[in-house]
Amino acid sequence: MSFKAFIDNHVKLLAEFDAVKLVENDYHDDAVMVLMLSPEGQVASGKQALTAQFDYYLKNIYRGFVSIEKLGITEDSICLEATINTVNGEQKVWDALYMKDGKILRHYSGLK
Repeated sequence: MSFKAFIDNHVKLLAEFDAVKLVENDYHDDAVMVLMLSPEGQVASGKQALTAQFDYYLKNIYRGFVSIEKLGITEDSICLEATINTVNGEQKVWDALYMKDGKILRHYSGLK
């Protein structure tokens, strides 16, 4: 699967609001997510922590995908800026994904 197809599928999985399915399908067993929402950042390590993080996000924040404004892809990474709908209206976000074996190994994310 190309990384562009991976992103398209990731957006579809987000729309299903199923944290377990999203993490199982898209994240490596040793995945780590760093959320840059505060000065010190927040780290979620492993599928259990990622599932809990996405469960909260999908239930309390995320309301839908709007668009990708910028996209950079290399042989092992994806970097993007996008607009999403949230409970507080549209938000600009960024994500940097380091991939391994077709899944996300490291995920860095924040608000613009």
